[in-house]
Amino acid sequence: MNKTELSQVLESHRKWLMGEKDGVRANLSGVDLRGVDLRGADLRGADLRGADLRDADLRGADLRDADLRGAVLSGAVLRGADLSRADLRGADLSRADLRGADLSRADLRDADLSGADLRDADLSRAVLRGADLSRANLSRADLGDADLRDANLRDADLSGADLRDAELSGVDLRDAKSLCKLMGVEIGNLYWKRFKSGLNNQGFQYVVGLNVLRDGEVFASDERKTCDFPAFHFASRSWCAVNYPDRPLEARIRIPEGAQINEPWATDGKASADKIEILQVFDVKTGEDVTKKYKGKG
Repeated sequence: MNKTELSQVLESHRKWLMGEKDGVRANLSGVDLRGVDLRGADLRGADLRGADLRDADLRGADLRDADLRGAVLSGAVLRGADLSRADLRGADLSRADLRGADLSRADLRDADLSGADLRDADLSRAVLRGADLSRANLSRADLGDADLRDANLRDADLSGADLRDAELSGVDLRDAKSLCKLMGVEIGNLYWKRFKSGLNNQGFQYVVGLNVLRDGEVFASDERKTCDFPAFHFASRSWCAVNYPDRPLEARIRIPEGAQINEPWATDGKASADKIEILQVFDVKTGEDVTKKYKGKG
């Protein structure tokens, strides 16, 4: 597309691009918009399937609910853009600048994000199944509850990234930066766990002494998954206090001999085992040792 043709396309869609025609879906599917300046453009719900937006400047653009399936955005500047709930399946976002972009709940299945700059980006609840995030910079990115199954994170920088409750089964984490097992969980070590009233969490009744999985339950030992079940989760006392301030009971636990341990690579501070031994129970509010109250119960 030459400059004249491009000008005609942009003029025909000027009202959509500048947010002057609410409620109407812009159709820019397959359009060549390479290198175009679309800073702050209103493209909510726009049809951009297969559009060529290589090296385009989309800083601060509103692309909520946009259809970008198969679009080419390699090298594009999307810093601070709103792509929440956008459909980006199979899109090429390699080397794109997505710093601080909102990609929450976006569908990025099989998208190419290799080498992309995603520092401080919001990817919470995004679907990234099968996506290529190799060499991507995900420093401080929010990946909470994201679906990363079978994604490629080789050589990705995950320093400070939030991976709480992310689905990481099948993820390739080879040479990923800033992923390490910080807790160093070992048999015989002491940890902490907080409970709702009656030592009951998520329908499981705990007892003072040894706690093992129920008959037929298979321990969730995949270290690529966080907070997986069935398993007994535990952490440091300070972590429990910060994350479960409203739970009235806390227990001092030990990892017994023969226990299987799972300390996920993407741990947010918790680890798990297939068995734990509750040694003492305390009232969080008063600090009183209430172990005797719970002995023999369960």
